[in-house]
Amino acid sequence: MPWSSSCPKHFICLRGTRTLTALILLSCLMTPPSWGQTWPALPERNAAVNLPAQEWPLRPGPREVKVLVHYPLGELARVDASTGLMLTLHNWGGVDCVGTAAPQELADRLNVIALCVNYLQSGPQDSIHAPEPYDFGYLQGLDALRSLWWVRDQLKAANRPYDDSRISSTGGSGGGNVTLMANKLAPRTFTCLIDLCGMKKLSNDIAFNISGGSDLNARWSPAPEHPYYLHPWEQELRFVGCPEHLWTMRQMGNTSKIIVVHGVDDTTCPFEEAVAMVNEMKRAQLDIEPHFISKADLDGKIFTSSGHALGNRTEIVFRIADKYLNPQSHQLLRRTTPPDFDRKGAVRYRTSDGEVVISYEQGFPVGRFEPKASPVKYPNHQQLATYIAPDGASHPIQTPQDWDARRRQIQSQFELAAGPLPGPDFRVPLDVQIQETTQLGTVTRIKLTYQSDPFDRVPAYLFLPGNGATKKSPAMLCLHQTFRGGKDEPGGVDGSPSLHYALELARRGYVTLAPDYPSFGEHRYEFGERSPYESGTMKAIWDNIRAVDLLESRPEVDRQRIGTIGHSLGGHNSLFTALFEPRLQVVVNSCGFCRFHKDDVPSWTGPNYMPLIASKFGNDPDKVPFDFPELIAAIAPRACFVSAAENDDDFDANGVRETIEFARPIFELHQVADHLVAIYPPTEHSFPDSARRSAYEFIDQVLHHTPTDRDPPPTSK
Repeated sequence: MPWSSSCPKHFICLRGTRTLTALILLSCLMTPPSWGQTWPALPERNAAVNLPAQEWPLRPGPREVKVLVHYPLGELARVDASTGLMLTLHNWGGVDCVGTAAPQELADRLNVIALCVNYLQSGPQDSIHAPEPYDFGYLQGLDALRSLWWVRDQLKAANRPYDDSRISSTGGSGGGNVTLMANKLAPRTFTCLIDLCGMKKLSNDIAFNISGGSDLNARWSPAPEHPYYLHPWEQELRFVGCPEHLWTMRQMGNTSKIIVVHGVDDTTCPFEEAVAMVNEMKRAQLDIEPHFISKADLDGKIFTSSGHALGNRTEIVFRIADKYLNPQSHQLLRRTTPPDFDRKGAVRYRTSDGEVVISYEQGFPVGRFEPKASPVKYPNHQQLATYIAPDGASHPIQTPQDWDARRRQIQSQFELAAGPLPGPDFRVPLDVQIQETTQLGTVTRIKLTYQSDPFDRVPAYLFLPGNGATKKSPAMLCLHQTFRGGKDEPGGVDGSPSLHYALELARRGYVTLAPDYPSFGEHRYEFGERSPYESGTMKAIWDNIRAVDLLESRPEVDRQRIGTIGHSLGGHNSLFTALFEPRLQVVVNSCGFCRFHKDDVPSWTGPNYMPLIASKFGNDPDKVPFDFPELIAAIAPRACFVSAAENDDDFDANGVRETIEFARPIFELHQVADHLVAIYPPTEHSFPDSARRSAYEFIDQVLHHTPTDRDPPPTSK
């Protein structure tokens, strides 16, 4: 069976059995078509044109897509500076403009060039009767986007004015699905989208024709050896409500008005999935506007069904979205940033088994799948001047791009010892539950729990500074040491005053969050076979990634200015999290590591750390697949501050010095040598006042923050 959000152990095991050969083959099948394709000119009047399309791996060879072009009043000459572009996409099994809003009416009434796209598997023969599985939005979305790029390219080549800020799409059923997928594949392109009872998710019942759910049959196989096997990345990408992917869209700047019109009695594209998708989009803070049609909404003219048909899909678009699409409306929507076509970059979505990349290097989109970097054995983890390519050849690291290849390998090597990072389906709603609110002078302390994954809630303290500032504040994730009370120590409730950094930073003007490490404080957690994680370390990493999600969700937080700080266990916990969490712009580590060759390796192998270091790698520092010079270097070009106590009997200060010097050339490569700072206070295993003061000032500089409380930290007892 494929992955399932109800069976994470099974999901993770399958990830581990995915063969590299199969992934490389799949990646090769998804490589871009050849350059130098011929694109036709715009017709002078309404017409059908054929456009080159990306190759379909299941039928290798050249492929074309027919696009029906509809101009205002049927003529290219009618296009003017206020004319927008609009897709109107047919249903599953349909062709041309079946099951969607009438293109000529859209063109005339909204002043748009309306395009009907015969995307991959248009018509009943290929979409229903052919043996190949139904694409369910991916290549179909790319086909639709190519038609938009082509129109824009031809209009610009002819120096013909049009309104590029008005790009919209609508579609019914399968066309609604392709509309939503096009927005996912080009998240900075559309102004408005109207999904009419579209498919929201390639669920198991649709993918494998399982009875009891939708009656749709996409003809995929759950068997890895089958030629139509549904890989995890294929299913995850086609889930338009995937929480992590929605977050990625928001991070990239998606501002599209997403209108969902769905019948409450729809069983073909189940209504429950529409509700779930809308809720996830709301949580991701996307601009979602749902219209759920019940029998009470039926008027016999426009809305005639609360099921899949809905009614007159042309008039539905005008009834609900005219105010956003009509150039005469005072609520007309316009995009204010460049579309993905003009950015020449790439859109990336993480999956369980790799990453889906939509490249706009050529202007039009080209999709590919990049499997997870295969673990590469490096005999010397201190030597960071080279990277080993998949063919085994060693290459010098001369550019940041070269280093990025090594950094991805470091992530894969770390996962060999800590287990795999969970896939995007683990990013469930946070469901924050507040338990207690306490006022501490000008600072507010909130005790809460949040849902980290489908099975576990994490207790934490959230601190809000009382600076009265109108601007959003920077935020810090504050991770505790090995202390029975967990979050109570950084939160200032218990423990050493020198480790109350969550409270101190809040008084300095930061929003701070201090979660319990699994099995510490109030976080009761059972490791071993009942856990979906292979290590406590990876469980903590995922909890911390979700903690960053929580910080981002707060209206007080500037999501571009987030960092992390920790002492001892919290120190290396911060490093491990930063390896996988790019949103952390600064990492502060106090007494949290040294090179494995100068450390007590068995101390890392308890159930709440990384037991695989003992069971797979024999506690041998030469066999452990990663070391701290790599982890420090992997932070670049972000900022890292290290405080290593000179007399620390846990982590050898000389082992830290060596680590820093091995990592420093990578920061220099990125031209941010000042982003790596290390100090060595003459103390034992502690985070003294002077070191904290230096760390706080470093954080201020990196996150461009002026502290509201310039008093020194309290004197340590």
